[in-house]
Amino acid sequence: MEQPHIRVCKRLMAALAVTVLGFLLSCSEREKQPLQPDNTLRVVAPHRERVSSALSPYGPGYEHELVMRFAQDAGYDITWIEASNLEDALQALAQNRGDLLVGFGGNIPPQSLVDAAVPEAEDDRNVSPVVAGPVYGHYNPVLVHSNRRYGLRRGNEMCDTTVLVTADRELEEILEAKADILQCQPITEASQDVYVTPILQALDANSARFAMLDKVGFSLWQPFYPGVRTAKVLTQEIPYRWFWRGDDERLNTAALQFWAERDNDSMLLDMQERYFGFLPEKVDHYDVSVLRRTLDRKVPQYAQPIVEAAQAQGIDPLLLIAVIYQESRFDNSARSKTGVRGLMMVTQGTARLLGINRLDPVQSIEGGARYLRMIWNSLEEMDLDPWDRWFFTLAAYNQGPGHLFDAIKLSRARGGTGRTWRELKEVYPLLAWERWYSKTKHGYCRGFEAVSYVENIRYYYYILNGLITLARPETEDLGALLSSLPLHWPAGSGT
Repeated sequence: MEQPHIRVCKRLMAALAVTVLGFLLSCSEREKQPLQPDNTLRVVAPHRERVSSALSPYGPGYEHELVMRFAQDAGYDITWIEASNLEDALQALAQNRGDLLVGFGGNIPPQSLVDAAVPEAEDDRNVSPVVAGPVYGHYNPVLVHSNRRYGLRRGNEMCDTTVLVTADRELEEILEAKADILQCQPITEASQDVYVTPILQALDANSARFAMLDKVGFSLWQPFYPGVRTAKVLTQEIPYRWFWRGDDERLNTAALQFWAERDNDSMLLDMQERYFGFLPEKVDHYDVSVLRRTLDRKVPQYAQPIVEAAQAQGIDPLLLIAVIYQESRFDNSARSKTGVRGLMMVTQGTARLLGINRLDPVQSIEGGARYLRMIWNSLEEMDLDPWDRWFFTLAAYNQGPGHLFDAIKLSRARGGTGRTWRELKEVYPLLAWERWYSKTKHGYCRGFEAVSYVENIRYYYYILNGLITLARPETEDLGALLSSLPLHWPAGSGT
């Protein structure tokens, strides 16, 4: 789990977003203890949101955290080496300048990888064999377009204009393979690296019409480039796997054991849920634009009470903003059909419990934050992962603690652990069906709303963190939030 001070660093260095990867790696260097050189694992990786995250509040990055867990299990210290493309990364491995390669997709035989990395003219006596690990994930290519131009109306339009691609060789190969179907050859322009932001900037500025990208990678950046839209998601699945030096017996044994153990646990599924599970299948661009306008026009007037309530209860103020936005869109006169009212949409009964006037915006913020902390504290004995515990807390804030515990029991009855949001988001909707809610203590529940509620907040929270990190104009009046991340977040406690 990412240390809180690293996330504080990320926010304070927002203006240097383009160098976030190097910054994160330098933080890692400062934290590590002196060890013998032969205990150092040299990890070769691209500058990619999937690897080391600049935007996510949910950890240091999917691959980054996965490598950290492997290194902890195997007793390694970590040194990160950035590679712009797969060829450079493979050369680092083959020529013993790196040990482990992560963050590149593709389905290429290991020997072909070595051949591609080492030119024939070079003496290959010092070349290390490269081992390909098991496939542990996939991505779909996605064709995206500038919103100032038409999307894909006919397939052969890809032959009329240049399609930008990153230096991921499989993307260019997929477009080349479409020549027979389209009866023309798509025109591609491949960059020299796998950085996605320059391509998104080009489309956002209407400098290009089309690009082919990794769907998940695009989804992570899409909220910050409103001028780029999805044209077509392709059906091909590009696998992700690790590669490592085969001549290092210790590394080879440890890596094979690490991946063998993944067959018997839910680590990968739980990490994928935390980092990517909130991403919508289809982005509501209007909603994202309203969120950004709200940050500019409405949030500043409530910034101080938000910071004070967040600090008092040990909650990230950006999460509190995400909850308020989901509840009321910062409309203090908001009222639902069920009678909840105010910025935090508190029920009359909860308002009496908290001793607040729910129509007073300051009291609503303070009381809502306090109620979130009360729910969090009630889950202490479950010893949950901190993020799962917060997702449980949000679900209970929406549908009530009783229905949360019904969902936990139902998950366990169906063979789950009842300890992860990944499991609960599958069973919550069942509580709207008599077959299932008739067996519970608290009866009918709009469980599908609970899932939508939590996922929306997770997504808004992600966007808010990204906007702060990227120093976008609508966040310039929210400086007080930058230093307000609780010390032990997300596991910290309120005062």
